[in-house]
Formats: sequence, C-alpha cells, structure tokens
Amino acid sequence: MKPGDKAKLTKQTFLHKGIFIFTGSTVEIKEIQSEKAIVVYNDKEGYPHDLEMNLTDLAPLS
Repeated sequence: MKPGDKAKLTKQTFLHKGIFIFTGSTVEIKEIQSEKAIVVYNDKEGYPHDLEMNLTDLAPLS
C-alpha cells in the first residue's frame, strides 16, 4: 500500500474523539511510517478525520 490508495479497516469498531469508526469502512492512506499509517476516514456526514492505524489493521480493497 502507498499514499493515495484506498484500504478497508479490519480493526474492530471503536470510538475516536466521539466518533464511531466502523470495521469494514473504506479509508484513504495519507502517509505511511514504518509500522503505522495515517489514514483519512470520512464520517457519515462526510467530514474527514485523520487516524493513526497499525498496518495490520488495514487490508487492501479487493
């Protein structure tokens, strides 16, 4: 995976700053750092949120 790619979250649904981040959601990779990635998650209203995720919590879209 590289910046600009789309990925699917495999991490179990969790709460981040009052927003539920759902398993299976599509995110866009913004930046990759060794074992982590900064991704952009769009909530149900369409607002973007930057999240730091482990690479193991992301799967390529098939």
